Amino acid sequence: MAQADRVGVGLIGCGMIGQVHADGLAKLAADGEVRAVAAADPSPPAREAANHNCEFERLTADGNDVIDDPSVDAVLITAPTAAHRDLVLRTVAAGKPLFCEKPLAPAFGVVRELCDAVDGAGVVAQVGFHARFHPLIRRLRELVDSGELGGAMGYTVRDDQYWPTGGVVDGHSSWRSERAEAGGGALLEHSIHAADIVSWVFGPATDVYASMRSVFGYDVEDAAALTITHDNGVVGNLVTIFNGVRGREERRLEIFFEEGAVEITTDFIVGAPEDSMLIQRPDRVAERVDLTSMREVCFAELGVERRDFLFYQYVSDRAFVASVRTGDRPSPGFDDALAAHALVDAAYRSSTTGMPASVACAPADVT
Repeated sequence: MAQADRVGVGLIGCGMIGQVHADGLAKLAADGEVRAVAAADPSPPAREAANHNCEFERLTADGNDVIDDPSVDAVLITAPTAAHRDLVLRTVAAGKPLFCEKPLAPAFGVVRELCDAVDGAGVVAQVGFHARFHPLIRRLRELVDSGELGGAMGYTVRDDQYWPTGGVVDGHSSWRSERAEAGGGALLEHSIHAADIVSWVFGPATDVYASMRSVFGYDVEDAAALTITHDNGVVGNLVTIFNGVRGREERRLEIFFEEGAVEITTDFIVGAPEDSMLIQRPDRVAERVDLTSMREVCFAELGVERRDFLFYQYVSDRAFVASVRTGDRPSPGFDDALAAHALVDAAYRSSTTGMPASVACAPADVT
């Protein structure tokens, strides 16, 4: 593809997640899909780390320089959560397609504002729910939609990770343990992914009952337990944990159908050793799914030809670039993020009142 036909991409935020996306952009650039135009971060070492993964045409400390650059056709926002609002609104005002990492904002009222702005502008806007591209999660949705195992009845999700903060992991950034910057802890910062998964797979949630703890003493939760009811009657439990088991990140799902049970374990790395899927049908030996074959089928369906990528963010970034080219509404989009954030917001309200909370809250109920 000629250089002029490539999508000029700018990256804002060169921390850990930004560096993961930079790796994906390098592969897309090698395939002739994008130009890596500019990367921005106030930290020189972070900029250099991202540039090590993907050689950008220029580096800058100011994200606004990326948005204003006429060579940048689309913007990837991977800055800390508190910075998302201004960056998203400025990108929307510039009329440029954007990809924003999760969570969209620390407060649900701001999430609504951003979703309204994106919807009103009609720009291509994708959210970083990379679990949507995981073969195991996609297979689960197929099982639910097809009725192959009968109707879905209920589920449990256990989402746990090491505490991503400097007080637990030496050298790690610490903004995720500060409410003013992150807005929430394990539930918002990490398990917004799980909120998206259960909303995507089982449909909209209607009610949540939740309780939370702050064991490590930060002003955000590091343990939360939710009971969720969906519009179609499916009920589920979500337990999310930030703990001191450095290096660990795992999601475990058990789903119960009328005629079957499914157990899934996932990690965010492609081909992770934790990954597994077990399907139990009536009066039959449980089937342990061949994950290699499943990945091949999934990636082929998505049109992914490469196999030399480690993170699902590459598949997500590739889908975003395709939407930029076609102008089609991306999935997951900001409307999907609104549903996940609404579930999380209801959980926070429930934990405060000690009562179940409606997910379909009116704008006047949010802060």
